[in-house]
Amino acid sequence: MPTPLSTPQALQTFADWVASIRGDEDSEAQTYLNRLLQAWGWADAVEAGTTFERKIPKGSLNGGMGKADALIEATRATVLIEMKSRGKALGPHFPQLQRYWIYLTPKPLYSVLCNFDELWVYDFNQLVDEPLVKLRVADLASQSSSLAFLSKSDQPVHFGLNQIEVTEAQAPSMGELFRRLRKRGEASGAFTALEAQRFVLQCVLSLFAEDRGLLPNLQFTLALDACKGSQSSYDVLGNLFGEMNTPGITPGGQFKGTPYFNAGLFAHIPRLELLSEELDLLSASAEENWQRVRPSIFGNIFEASSDDATRHAHGQHFTSEVDMLQIIRPTIVEPWEERIAQAGSIAELEGLRQALTQYRVCDPACGSGNFLYMGYNAVKDLEVAILQRIDERRTSEAKKDQGVLGLVTPLQFFGMDTSPFAVELARVTLMIARKVANDRLGLTERDLPLDNLDANIRVADALFIPWPEADAYVGNPPFLGGKHMRLNLGDEYVERVFQRFPEVRDSVDFCTYWFRLAQENLKPDGRAGLVATNSIRHGKSRRASLDYIRDKGGHIHSAISTQPWSGEANVHVSIVNWSQEEAGSFRLDGKDVPTINSSLRSSVDVSEAMALRANKGRCFRGVIPVGKGFNVDPATAAEWLAADPRNAEVVKPFSMGTNLAKRPLGQPDRWIIDFNDLTLEVAETYAVPFRQVKDLVRPQRMENRRATTRVNWWRYGEKRPAMREALSPLERFLAVGEVSKWAIFIPCEKEWLPGNKNKVVASDDFYILGLLSSSVHRQWMHAQKGTLKGDIAYTHDSIFETFPFPQIVTPELVQQSRQAMTALNDYRNEVMAARNWGITDLYNAYFHEPASQLAKLHQALDTLVLKAYGWKASEDILSNLLDLNLELAEREAAGEKVVGRVGARLTLPRGPRLPLRSSHNGRSLFVQMAREPWS
Repeated sequence: MPTPLSTPQALQTFADWVASIRGDEDSEAQTYLNRLLQAWGWADAVEAGTTFERKIPKGSLNGGMGKADALIEATRATVLIEMKSRGKALGPHFPQLQRYWIYLTPKPLYSVLCNFDELWVYDFNQLVDEPLVKLRVADLASQSSSLAFLSKSDQPVHFGLNQIEVTEAQAPSMGELFRRLRKRGEASGAFTALEAQRFVLQCVLSLFAEDRGLLPNLQFTLALDACKGSQSSYDVLGNLFGEMNTPGITPGGQFKGTPYFNAGLFAHIPRLELLSEELDLLSASAEENWQRVRPSIFGNIFEASSDDATRHAHGQHFTSEVDMLQIIRPTIVEPWEERIAQAGSIAELEGLRQALTQYRVCDPACGSGNFLYMGYNAVKDLEVAILQRIDERRTSEAKKDQGVLGLVTPLQFFGMDTSPFAVELARVTLMIARKVANDRLGLTERDLPLDNLDANIRVADALFIPWPEADAYVGNPPFLGGKHMRLNLGDEYVERVFQRFPEVRDSVDFCTYWFRLAQENLKPDGRAGLVATNSIRHGKSRRASLDYIRDKGGHIHSAISTQPWSGEANVHVSIVNWSQEEAGSFRLDGKDVPTINSSLRSSVDVSEAMALRANKGRCFRGVIPVGKGFNVDPATAAEWLAADPRNAEVVKPFSMGTNLAKRPLGQPDRWIIDFNDLTLEVAETYAVPFRQVKDLVRPQRMENRRATTRVNWWRYGEKRPAMREALSPLERFLAVGEVSKWAIFIPCEKEWLPGNKNKVVASDDFYILGLLSSSVHRQWMHAQKGTLKGDIAYTHDSIFETFPFPQIVTPELVQQSRQAMTALNDYRNEVMAARNWGITDLYNAYFHEPASQLAKLHQALDTLVLKAYGWKASEDILSNLLDLNLELAEREAAGEKVVGRVGARLTLPRGPRLPLRSSHNGRSLFVQMAREPWS
């Protein structure tokens, strides 16, 4: 038996084999991947869990079904692989790979582009547009650790320092340089904080420019060396930056050959005399390869140089690139990909390319410009995709492979922010974006001079100025809870906001105003995508933003409902993409759905609702006797009561579900013996009823396996002491059959004993009855209900205890609601009595007849109940109820009582007890919960 090859030997054997084949994608890709996996110790691709031609919904350019060459799932990390034929450039196929990754669920950790000779390994959770490593198959034997995630063994995976690690290493040192300069400038008065900021940015741009070949001859590094010698940074760096701001090429002198950068960043040149430790920080940074520093370093510098108090006061939070992708793709990329896929001729493609040069993107809270940077790169990728398609359709070979000149420029991108430093960061980030894209995509357009973006990205408050006209608005507006706005932004500013948005004076998150303005600025074919704290899905913040978008004709087509924030901010966020045009498809939390509502749900899932402590102990299931011998027919009960009126204490009308639904006024049609918790000796004093229980119940109970049921044979199996205590002070109570067609609560006499087929609410207030009879409660009930055939099973836990009652209601509105319910109850009782109907008969006949008196009385009641909640009939009532439930549960968890809003107390006078048929008013039980729940 031959000795197994070591991994390096196996990889070298694989590389030798690869060199001998044609490298054709169609005929050899699967064999290639099978042998690659065998080199890593697997028996074959099947053992490694490989699916070839993996179907991916929406994976194609036109939004249809795509097919990835392979998805490998038995390896330690899932791997997506897309193959191309030998000699094919891999860079242009990056968007296809990224698109597959976006639409795969769950997402693979690694994604690989391969053309037989090269493998580009991506981790989109880290870098959304650059590979972690580019490997040559010929070098695999010596660089195996970068592909070791394919190994059947536990060989360590190592990629070397990637861009994220290099960036994270350099950002703190540049932030430290800024902090030192700012502190020194404040102490000496020699320069301002803004001048220190500009100087640091000029240095950072010079570091980028030097290592990307824009600044020749290591001029910045040599300038630093000169400063560390005998020369002054005031002169040396000041002169270098001056030459970078001079049109043309510097003809001679110390900085001979320096090109013109622009008159934006270098229009003002602070001349600073650096101390030795400050020079050391710059020199150490200059030794790094700044080609491997991502432009997101500017955001990191901003973060490092902003103190925590400033960041919190203005709601500054920083977005990861993978989260930005959740906006950039659906809002910018996908609509253009569909248009490109539909273009059938060179003329149509050229028209699209021209249209792309007119396409404008705006970030109205741009911070350090990372959304603009991502957006620019995405649009450049689209431009290259169009150019590729044009090239494929050219008939003349002479016209192929001409130099590719890009026409999309950073001047199509706009932003605003209140922080001057953030604006400078954003300008520099976008300036660099052109050179990075040119290098990445092999474009031949000019690198210098850098675009002057002073007019594009401005210091301004987005809430108070006209927004630039744009085709897409993207970004991460500041998060700041409504309760914190005054504390952090000041009374004067908040009052200005309220004056600007008079219809939104409630406590809403600060970011909601950006959603409103984005919707107001959308073109008829425009799109927007914003990040927000996930409170945007609920209550007042939702009504001020996502409901507003819906009401103004916007359509949410792609969203992440909630996820932990990728930054340091201790929040959960929502990501929302919407368009003014109707959406053709919807994607929510990575899955295709039929629609997305303003609560960022495809449908309202009331299973999220929480039981509320304020509702506990007010809705009960009735007693369970355990023994038919407790039952008494009406004639016998009448004889017993006539013979000894004292028997009325233990012989009672027994209400079950059938009588509530089918008998006039819900009157019981049976009686029952109820000794409750009487001792045996006391129960025995009710001689006739006791004798029946002893003769009929005791023999059955002696067979019962439950000891307490056997020993206490004259008592019910479930006496419901909590229910009895809650009902004891009341003259009436409310009940509904546990299972019924309509689930209508009706008032019941105190003397009725509710059985286990009843659900009982301990209230005698028609205000409460009105709420439970309203369409609002019916919607909640139908969403939460258990079902038995077509009927409704009313539950005390999932329906009643989760139902969020109105929180602040004026005494006048409470009284009006009582009166409306009284009128409804009087009408129902009159009809039932006159026609010998039960409540089910009545509702079968008239509830769905709009012209009926029953429907009209319900409509009047519903109008008042909606007013009590502060809602409109046109709103998504079920979503509102779920939002209110979750809000109240959160407040209860924080120790608050939730019946009345914080600070509100409501006391109503006690009125007469409610009768079965009367126009009198019941006492307010629920509203007094503002002092004590259900007191």
